[in-house]
Amino acid sequence: MREVPCEIIEDILPLYVDDVCSEESKNIVEEHLSHCEQCQMKWKRMKADLLITEKKKVDSTTDDRLIKRMAATWKQGRKKSFMKGVFISALTIAVLLLVYVGLFQWQISSVPADKAEISDVGETGDGKIMYHLNIDDGYSVNTLKYSLDDNGDFYITAKRPVVKEKAQPLSTLEKGYDFIDIPEQENIRSQKIKAIYFGTSDDRTLIWKKGMQLPDASEEAKERFGF
Repeated sequence: MREVPCEIIEDILPLYVDDVCSEESKNIVEEHLSHCEQCQMKWKRMKADLLITEKKKVDSTTDDRLIKRMAATWKQGRKKSFMKGVFISALTIAVLLLVYVGLFQWQISSVPADKAEISDVGETGDGKIMYHLNIDDGYSVNTLKYSLDDNGDFYITAKRPVVKEKAQPLSTLEKGYDFIDIPEQENIRSQKIKAIYFGTSDDRTLIWKKGMQLPDASEEAKERFGF
C-alpha cells in the first residue's frame, strides 16, 4: 500500500477519533499510526480531549440532577418544617386552652365542709328539706352538685374552679336558701334517700337524716321559692 502523507492522516484523524469515517479510511489511518509516532501523539491528544469533553458533559448532567435533587429535598424539608410548625402551634394552643379551662372553667374543686354554715333547716309538708347555706371563705361558688351513693346518702357539693374568684355581693349560691325535694329526687334516682349532707363522702356536714324531727320550714325560706 502506498504511504499516505501525514497531512492527509491529520485531516482524517478527527473523523477517526469520532468513529465516523469509512472502513477503508479507518484501515488507512490505523496502518499509518502503526509506524508514525508523530501522528500517534496527535491521535492520543485528540482521544484524551474527547474523553475530557465527554466527562465534562457527564459531570454537568450529574450536577444538574444533583442540584435538582437538592432543591426537591430542600422544598420537601421546608414543607415538612412548615407542617411541623403548624402542628406544634395547634398543639400548644390546645394545651393552653385545656389549661385555661382546667384552671378557670372546670368545676373540680370542692368547697370544704368547714367553710360552710348550715342553718334554718326545716321541712315542708310535701317532703322538701329546706336550709340556709352560708359559705364564708370569700370566694364564689359556681355550681352545686347533687349526688346519691349506694347507701342512700345524698350529697350537696359546692364546686368551683382551681383558680377561685372573689364572691360577688349579689351571689346567691354562697349565701342563700336551697332545698332538696326528697320525693322528686327519689323518683328521679329510683332510690330512697336516708340522709342529706353538705360536702363529700370524705368531708361532710349532716343536714338531715331519716327519722330526724325538723321544724316547719321558715316563712322566709318558703317565700324565697314561692311555696
